[in-house]
Amino acid sequence: MKEIILITGLLLFSITVFGQDEKKDKKIYGGIPTANENMSWEEDLTPNEFYTGVIKVDSTISASKIIDAFIATFQPVQDANIMTKQMRNNSAWGGALSAVNGDHKSMSDFASAGDSDLRIQNQRQTSWSVQFIDGVRLSRFYYNVNVQSKDGRYKLTVIPAGTSGYANDHIQTEWNEMFKKGKVKSSYSKYYNQIKIKLAYTIDQWINKVNKHLANVENDDW
Repeated sequence: MKEIILITGLLLFSITVFGQDEKKDKKIYGGIPTANENMSWEEDLTPNEFYTGVIKVDSTISASKIIDAFIATFQPVQDANIMTKQMRNNSAWGGALSAVNGDHKSMSDFASAGDSDLRIQNQRQTSWSVQFIDGVRLSRFYYNVNVQSKDGRYKLTVIPAGTSGYANDHIQTEWNEMFKKGKVKSSYSKYYNQIKIKLAYTIDQWINKVNKHLANVENDDW
């Protein structure tokens, strides 16, 4: 009888802890964070780290259609992931506060590259590069995305560029400035792991949307 009570108690405790973790993750990331099994970090935990992987799709899908799928899904993904719920709730006063305190540098950098839907730095039939803004909690961060495609597959490379926002002293920080002697500075340690988890989560969402877009295009007989 005691064993049954003990086992039941442990199960209830595990369910409660898991439920709390899930709720916490949704609050931080806007959903349950996932990562694509084909993606991995190279030069991890260094100022030169990047996130990359090769994704296979239907072999009949051309390289140009893959690029078209990334371009078509880019804006909706950025709009959905640039700010978590907590960040959106604070964006009205936070954006103004950031601008007043120096975050205008990041705003002007991205503005100079054009509107978000036109921010295409390089586009050819088989490759595409774009700047991407994401967000976690009260912090914004930026990364550069490059897609190289061949018929039936593509290579995706994501390079973190920096972070800013009124959660990070209102100042844009280049990614390599977050490190000192090969280690993340203590002042950024709180957000560093959250940023990388959110980045992987966003990329996984993007890959899923690209795959869905490609499937819809292939099945579209009009």
